[in-house]
Amino acid sequence: MADDHDLVRDSIEEFLKRLDDQVQVLHAATLPQALEIARQNPGLDAVLLDLRMPGMNGFAGLKSMQAACAGVPVVIVSGETNAETVRGALQAGAAGFLPKTMRGTAMLNAMRMILAGERYVPDILVSERPEARGPENTGGPPLTQREREVVHLLVQGLSNKEIGQRLKIEVVTVALHLRSVYRKLGVSSRTQAVRIALQQGWGD
Repeated sequence: MADDHDLVRDSIEEFLKRLDDQVQVLHAATLPQALEIARQNPGLDAVLLDLRMPGMNGFAGLKSMQAACAGVPVVIVSGETNAETVRGALQAGAAGFLPKTMRGTAMLNAMRMILAGERYVPDILVSERPEARGPENTGGPPLTQREREVVHLLVQGLSNKEIGQRLKIEVVTVALHLRSVYRKLGVSSRTQAVRIALQQGWGD
């Protein structure tokens, strides 16, 4: 976790430790420090970089970190949430963009997606895509209570079979609920549905 503010690093560390009891967070206050830590610890699972800390030089710092730890997801963390900045970070290869204003639970869900190999796109870009708009934004029909329960478990990464076992319903019924959820959200995949759920706070 690289950020030039101690409070930010400490706060994010507290949330990251909720991912697993064995989570260890290494701290850096500048990009050079972060690069040195990355080189000394080849087993990193993820790197979080503040976009405006010393040494970053914009997205050049992101590229430097990617070169230093190939194959490790590098995530940008920033207080800047304009669409141009977010899009630039993702186009530069960031595994995700975490606004510093996001809620802790949403950040954890985003990190779970990233660690599972997905790319996390914040709401400012998701909402620009017509296929990703939820019923609250489009005036479409709201999700039923059961559909919300299914989505909540979907966000946790459960399979259709596991969701069925948790809710005590058949797998085919889960599939029908998901089909309805996709239609109402205007999406076509689990990843898109989870992304919408995270931004709407349904995974809390």
